[in-house]
Amino acid sequence: MSTPPVPAASDGEVYVELADTTAAFPAIIDDQRWNGYAVPRFRRIVADAIVAWLNTMHDHDPANWADTATFDGDVLTVLETEEQWPVQVVPDEHGRYGIGAAGWCWELTAPPTDERADAALLADTGRLAAEDDEILVTINIDGTDPAFPALTSAEHDWSRAGSPRFRRPVAEVVVAWIADTARKYPEGTDRVYWEGDTIVLLDHQAIGEDGYLPARITADEDGRYAIGATFEWERAD
Repeated sequence: MSTPPVPAASDGEVYVELADTTAAFPAIIDDQRWNGYAVPRFRRIVADAIVAWLNTMHDHDPANWADTATFDGDVLTVLETEEQWPVQVVPDEHGRYGIGAAGWCWELTAPPTDERADAALLADTGRLAAEDDEILVTINIDGTDPAFPALTSAEHDWSRAGSPRFRRPVAEVVVAWIADTARKYPEGTDRVYWEGDTIVLLDHQAIGEDGYLPARITADEDGRYAIGATFEWERAD
């Protein structure tokens, strides 16, 4: 199935997807959840991408995907369910569309990452050579997970109360590893992506909580990234 490219997130936006799908769309979300699901509002250009995606899904599998959508000027009409009841969505005062707001099962997610690029980073063992004062840390999920060189937390030294701090080349591998783990274990796994020089990390246990937004991890003054304060990091050396 081919659909138009989805615009990248702008300031204040996060990514959402409908439950049991993999198409991620940037949106702002309300603080309060609806039955544990996000209540998103989309820019017009993103709404156009959602319309194209909905219609493509319907054309591909109409028996299991009944919803279709069309724009007439600024008014979006969504035909929901097999009965094809029309639901009209008009832009709010900020020009955003609450498509499926408080009605569809929107979940916080991460945009798709490049699986080949992640594999190349994970294969680059030269990035994982420890430098002076660094220790090796790991989260040993299946016995094959890599060990990453890091400095201990400036606040907590070495304990599970703090985050190891990684150089940028190592942080890129850590992010690739988290993304690869999410592909292997899509249920109950944290999601992560880069947004410029910022790491955006989603806690899968918190995405349904009112007011939750993904953690945005920027580099410390020394250029290191403190990733995974809630992870079960273990010393590997």
